[in-house]
Amino acid sequence: GLVVALGGAARANPLTEAPGARERPDEAGTAEAETRNPSATAIIRSLAPFADGNPGLPPGAPARALSPDDGGPSVRVDPGRTVDLTVFFAYDSARLTPEARIQLEPLGQALASRVLAGHGFLIAGHTDAAGAPAHNRRLSLARARAVRAHLVETYGIAPERLRVHGWGPSRPKDPAAPLSRVNRRVEVSLIAPARHGGLIVPGPAVEATCAAPFFSLADPRRRVALDLDDFDAAPTPRPCSE
Repeated sequence: GLVVALGGAARANPLTEAPGARERPDEAGTAEAETRNPSATAIIRSLAPFADGNPGLPPGAPARALSPDDGGPSVRVDPGRTVDLTVFFAYDSARLTPEARIQLEPLGQALASRVLAGHGFLIAGHTDAAGAPAHNRRLSLARARAVRAHLVETYGIAPERLRVHGWGPSRPKDPAAPLSRVNRRVEVSLIAPARHGGLIVPGPAVEATCAAPFFSLADPRRRVALDLDDFDAAPTPRPCSE
């Protein structure tokens, strides 16, 4: 996945530490927030099936099964199509700060794009190891829900496309430094179709004589470029010999 490192002295720390006293929605804060996370284009390339430079799961590889905390059915997420984002919250709260709304703009734009419109995503909150694990897990779930609500209300994302989960401190980005702020993040992952471990990739129909299963993963390097951005490049039909 795409990892965004925190550089310099942050005015507020994401997830577990974002003191309200430090919230100053001035021009410097706006500029800082805008540089924290990848652009909408970068997020699309990280999450879209067979996006350039991110081939994801090889054919037949299983996706990671998970029962989200939102009470809905189990899902399988693709670990090869994940993006980590920095999101500022008020201290020990699930309230989005003004900076957080700026930081979530690229994600909202990406999820609203036609490239990702047909896909579902898991929004998972993570914390560092400071504090009680049970409290941190509840807090991480509440913050994942806050991100989901913001995406639905502000960008019109269909709520059924977004699942939420709270990992708390159980899955640190840097296991060697469990208290590091790099572990405090929001993780967005592509949900794989429930029927199979791989991803369904729409593309040109394969002739019935080839007998290729419709859910097989096509080679992302063998595509027909449809536009300059190549986001909509479709996998070429596999010859019957394959």
